[in-house]
Amino acid sequence: MHKATKTLNIKNIFDFIRMSVRRLRIWHIYASLLIPLLFLTYDLLSGRLGIDPMRAVEKSLGVSAIYILILTLCITPFSILTGINLIRFRRAFGLMSFFYIILHFSTWLFLDMQLRWAEIVESLTRKPFIVFGMMGFLLLVPLAATSNNYSIKILGKYWPKLHKLIYPAIILGGVHYLMMEKTLQNDAIITFIIIIILISLRFFKLRKVNWL
Repeated sequence: MHKATKTLNIKNIFDFIRMSVRRLRIWHIYASLLIPLLFLTYDLLSGRLGIDPMRAVEKSLGVSAIYILILTLCITPFSILTGINLIRFRRAFGLMSFFYIILHFSTWLFLDMQLRWAEIVESLTRKPFIVFGMMGFLLLVPLAATSNNYSIKILGKYWPKLHKLIYPAIILGGVHYLMMEKTLQNDAIITFIIIIILISLRFFKLRKVNWL
């Protein structure tokens, strides 16, 4: 009896979540995903980013980008397992991740490297973590450019195939994050493990959890 009541309560909670999700609008997602940028801006203006604020901004933007990209990968398995349909928000997550990547890249290009092209070329050829990051960025460019209904219509059956580039792109982003510091950091290691797990889920046939 107790187990049945507990199961019923969990189902009620998830039913409420499903109803709430149906009321969400796409702009809610875009607005919510701007929150990390607002906090970062506040920390920058209030002098809370330490002795090297430019590097702190650069890293924070990159980390936000890869976290949002991870959330993008979570949407499909989460929707299947829980029955909470978040698929219509996937484009917003993907585009916002790319937005943060653009900010991350721009910070590196304009503030860190200050358009010193000789050093930029050297970094792109001799620093592996930058090479991996750039490769991941380039793979995401066509995905961002085709994340619209017109491209889906024009590309047809090729659109899903093109957007599978998200998998090598996020792996490259994870490697970029791992190699950013001179020593491996726990948060970067955990992030990379999560990426591998999410990609591995593609090879399993997921089904909705019955008691949800």
